[in-house]
Amino acid sequence: MKTRPARWLWVYSLLLLAVNVAVAHRLFTLEYSAHLESNEGSFMAIGRIMAAHPQDLLWWPFWDAGIPFQHTYLPLLPAMVAVFSRCTGCSPALSFHAVAAFFYCFGAVTLFWLASLMSKQPGPSFCAALLYSLVSPVNFLSRVIRADNGGIWNARRLQILGYYGEGPHIVTVAFLPVAVLCIYLALTTGRKRYYLASGLATAAVMLSNAFGTVDLFCAVLCLLALSDGRGIWRRLRTVAAIGAATYLVVSPIMLPSLLMVIRRNSAMVGGDYRFTGRSALGLAILIVACALCRLASQRWNLPSHLTFFLLLSVFLAGIPLLALHFGIFVVPQPHRYQVELELALCPLLAFAAHLVLQRLPALTAKAALICLLGLCARQTVHYVRYARRLILPIDIAATTEYKIAQWVNQHRSGQRVMVTSTQSFLFNVFSDTPQMHGGHDPNNPNWSLAVAAFTILSGMNAGPRDAEISILWLKAFGAQAVAVPYPDVYYRAFAHPRKFDGVLPVRWSDAGTVLYAVPNRSPSPAHVVPPQAIVRRTPVNGLDVEDLARYVGALDDPALPIATLTWKNLHAIHIQTTAQPDQAISVQITWHPGWHARANGREVPITRDAIGLMALQPGCNGSCAIEMYYDGGSELKAALVLSLITLGLCLAYFSRGLLQNARIPSI
Repeated sequence: MKTRPARWLWVYSLLLLAVNVAVAHRLFTLEYSAHLESNEGSFMAIGRIMAAHPQDLLWWPFWDAGIPFQHTYLPLLPAMVAVFSRCTGCSPALSFHAVAAFFYCFGAVTLFWLASLMSKQPGPSFCAALLYSLVSPVNFLSRVIRADNGGIWNARRLQILGYYGEGPHIVTVAFLPVAVLCIYLALTTGRKRYYLASGLATAAVMLSNAFGTVDLFCAVLCLLALSDGRGIWRRLRTVAAIGAATYLVVSPIMLPSLLMVIRRNSAMVGGDYRFTGRSALGLAILIVACALCRLASQRWNLPSHLTFFLLLSVFLAGIPLLALHFGIFVVPQPHRYQVELELALCPLLAFAAHLVLQRLPALTAKAALICLLGLCARQTVHYVRYARRLILPIDIAATTEYKIAQWVNQHRSGQRVMVTSTQSFLFNVFSDTPQMHGGHDPNNPNWSLAVAAFTILSGMNAGPRDAEISILWLKAFGAQAVAVPYPDVYYRAFAHPRKFDGVLPVRWSDAGTVLYAVPNRSPSPAHVVPPQAIVRRTPVNGLDVEDLARYVGALDDPALPIATLTWKNLHAIHIQTTAQPDQAISVQITWHPGWHARANGREVPITRDAIGLMALQPGCNGSCAIEMYYDGGSELKAALVLSLITLGLCLAYFSRGLLQNARIPSI
């Protein structure tokens, strides 16, 4: 008798997988999507580099004038893409789509596991997961989303993956039910194995996508709200211990400095999401709504699983709906929490319907169930047809995105360029040439570079000096070329796309995209300059270029020696030049305390200039050989030590019970 529930659990799981695979099967064989406006190319690029350099992932020289690898993106999905690519020989593009498609299908299964094991009701739980697979409730709640999705019955979650390329978000919502389930079992059973499973699942959520940490925090609050007054403190200590231990273990990847950068930048990416009085009001509304729902559930004696999904729906529906309907931003980028809304709302609807059906005559309930299954069959056909229209391959070699990367490989290989719009997303899938900007704006540690990019793209208030000021910023950050895309791209990168005409020489064009050369005396990002030429004052805005002009003038001074820079690997460089004791070296690479330098064998300090780049005074008199390497700095080293200590303590804790229970043989 004990095997029957487990057997049905697997049967339901396989049925859910079959439905979702039928919908998303084209993703498993898709290499490049016709929707080039998606940002999935950046995840493919990270996966490609990880697969090519698995032992050299300290520094990332390809975006934002160089950044620590941790600042590329949370690495779980790119790492899985890299492993899949190396093991199968598939391209990073195909590997990305195959891995993301698996988690798209797997997400309904994990939701079923959570609902079924919390409620002990596999039938309604299966209906909840089937609803999650075949209906997007968010389409019913927002006219804006419904219009973007093309219809009320279309698959929003599939669109988010297949059109917008949100692979990490899909991975997060697939792991989220597992993490919630493990924490629930840890709180209700107190078994050590669930503590371990909770840590692993929590780490998977945190390392997939930044939104996952907020999702899990909301879910844990809802779990704690189910506790009575007697057990709340014990459960709170358990959750705090699991969360703290998990973070310490993964802290070398999620460094505190990275979290601070994401916190600062996310509030200004895609809009102004800074926390204000309206944000506090929205948060208060969510808290009061949850409190009222909790009181109502106690009064009506609702089962704990229904109460949990009710509270979770209030949180995860309130965040995007308050933003979409009332302009209240509780967290940065609140509209992105649409998938989580469906994850909470579908079980709530299914379990609420189950309560209603239990009160109806048996014949009526069976008729309703038959109608539901018929609608599911019809909706499955609709989703499959929608997927066929959405998931379309493209000949990537015929696109401008591919052609510009190949031209740069042949004519500007290794020289930093500024590529924007859809071309930036895919550029490093095909090229090892570094971009001046690129990557993901929330992770960019150099605010001055963000100012430079905004100034170049918008030309705001620059007037007739637009091209002149843009060229100063390009030269200050070592760009040797700038690509201006055709005007009708999805992301209209340049407000004045032809401002460089007649000012910069054209080197290449295709379908309206023009690549201009930026005149520099040397293509190297290392330069010998007078110390007074180093930028000492941070520009107050993109038009404050007086110090910048003096610095760029020194870069173009023919009286100064040329310095060559060679990358020995992804985290170490060699600079060769001649210099006098009173001269400095400016290195157009993002400053970080983890960088170290030796000039002619003597250690020299590296300073940060006012636009976030590195500068040093080697004290050379004649020939000057400078070795620079990046080791992550004291923060990374401390995080590694704490991670190892925490792992050791966890190992001792989990093994203690095994040792105590081991039988000692008699003699």
